[in-house]
Amino acid sequence: MTDNKLVILGAGIGGLSVVKELAESGLALDDLDITIVDEDFSHFLGFTLPWVLRGWREQGSVPIEPTVSALRGVNTVTGTVARIDHSARLVTLVDGTEIAFDALIIATGARNVIDKVPGLQDAVDAGIAVHYYSADAAADAHAALERFAGGKLVFLVTSLPYRCPVAPYEGALLAADLLRDNGHRDTTDITVYTPEKQPMPSAGPYAGLELVEMLGVNDIAFHGEHSVERVDAERKIIHFADGTTTEFDLLVFVPPHEPAVTLDGAGWIAVDTEMATGHPGIFAIGDTAAVNAESGRTVPKAAIFAKNGAKTAARNALHYLGRVDDGAALSGEGYCYIDVGGHVSAQGKGNFFATPHPAIHLTEPSELLHHDKQAEEDEWRALWERTAMPAGR
Repeated sequence: MTDNKLVILGAGIGGLSVVKELAESGLALDDLDITIVDEDFSHFLGFTLPWVLRGWREQGSVPIEPTVSALRGVNTVTGTVARIDHSARLVTLVDGTEIAFDALIIATGARNVIDKVPGLQDAVDAGIAVHYYSADAAADAHAALERFAGGKLVFLVTSLPYRCPVAPYEGALLAADLLRDNGHRDTTDITVYTPEKQPMPSAGPYAGLELVEMLGVNDIAFHGEHSVERVDAERKIIHFADGTTTEFDLLVFVPPHEPAVTLDGAGWIAVDTEMATGHPGIFAIGDTAAVNAESGRTVPKAAIFAKNGAKTAARNALHYLGRVDDGAALSGEGYCYIDVGGHVSAQGKGNFFATPHPAIHLTEPSELLHHDKQAEEDEWRALWERTAMPAGR
């Protein structure tokens, strides 16, 4: 059998999960040339960023950098993807490097584009708006909350879709927890605005309402169906598309997102539940992909679905290359943790593809679930920082 070239773009949760799936496949892959491309081979689990916002972690503690032994048997290329030519089966990097492929898995994720909302960057520059969608930004958000001595604290979802469906609500709950600790909660009004009708719509009708109730118990107001139009940084006013406005003293926002790499023009890469893009042998997973289930629901941009997608894409890439007899479809089984403060967490778990709708509920918050969330990071970090991948090549 001649060597095949399998290229993975992105060494975050999705791309590294593909490597893990290949290594654990049990197949003899000595004649499969595997290459993974990433800008800096450093990533993080998204749920660690709210911990930085809360002050439980330092920004430098969240990055995860795979060791040489963890990527044993895989070619690593450091670089930024400029374009993908699906006809020529070629990836071109910004520096001009060309990488040929027989099968390709795109796992390059999403990036923040703050300037998509008029006035938002001005508010950031003025120090009255922060976000927590990078380690550095989360540290800035923590510092801003530590300085905050009361007033109107607004959490804003600027656009859909966004990474981690519970992040804005978790952030608001953790901010309330921090303000209780520093004595400023009673003088702070916390409100969440989002274009969504309710939180976590992909989880079905129950979990979102339960999360709104959880916010209410913590004296946090929820306003759905509010799409931001612009931010007036000078007057500290958010203007919404329906003509309403709200004032703020500190704005904490979920940035607008866009895919880091595109395939067929601008926008998220559309795939089916086999993670196939419509171009033979090319798959996309994780945050860069737009997956619509047979139920018609959009798969949330969450780590568990990057992992599920990696399992599916790895199997289907091997099938495309003639290494296995059958492919696989994406699992709808997923979950997310929600930190509510006080080192306790709730969880929503179930089948996101269930019909007529998912029947996911939130659990009662507990210290055990918070421990489980921490253990998930520890286990993932151990795979890439301290141990080699299981032998499978």
